Amino acid sequence: MPNKAQNFEAVAQYQFDFGLRPSLGYVLSKGKDIEGVGSEDLVNYIDVGLTYYFNKNMNAFVDYKINQLKSDNKLGINDDDIVALGMTYQF
Repeated sequence: MPNKAQNFEAVAQYQFDFGLRPSLGYVLSKGKDIEGVGSEDLVNYIDVGLTYYFNKNMNAFVDYKINQLKSDNKLGINDDDIVALGMTYQF
């Protein structure tokens, strides 16, 4: 467990009139003063997403998380990329 953490998040999105919403984001979280390790990235990824709104109640999305962590990180944190697909219906 880190004694200190530094976090940074940035997101850019745009909503087109025809229902498409692209998204680009970046997240970084650094742990400082970790016992036996020192400083290490806890989270570091670029997120690319796309949402399409069929109407006010239903949308479909795809989200790709490009992990920027090193595979040999000292904490053994997963460094795989992740893809998510889904649909949402709101009552």
